[in-house]
Amino acid sequence: MAKLPSMKRLIGRLEAYIEGCKNTDSKKPVFANVAGFCRYAGISVTDLVSLKRTSPEKFDIIAAYFEDAALNSGVTASLVGMYLRQYGLWAAPPDQEVVCDHDMFADGV
Repeated sequence: MAKLPSMKRLIGRLEAYIEGCKNTDSKKPVFANVAGFCRYAGISVTDLVSLKRTSPEKFDIIAAYFEDAALNSGVTASLVGMYLRQYGLWAAPPDQEVVCDHDMFADGV
């Protein structure tokens, strides 16, 4: 695993990359994506995604940048959701745990 740049430098590169994506002359919506950013920053996708395990706070900050860029890109919501889940930027909603204090066996079940 390669050493990632400092968080300040990583965020600076991320901001520049996202701004570059916004300022394209493309007729199709373009949103900043993990693979494109990693190529731009000269790091591997694996190294970036490994932050989720090694430094969750930093990963959450980076994920917020990608989420904001994707949501404001103009692409369809289903594509944004699928993309963000692919890299673990959006987790599936946790299952709600139901707690019931009622003892159904006391009622003869």
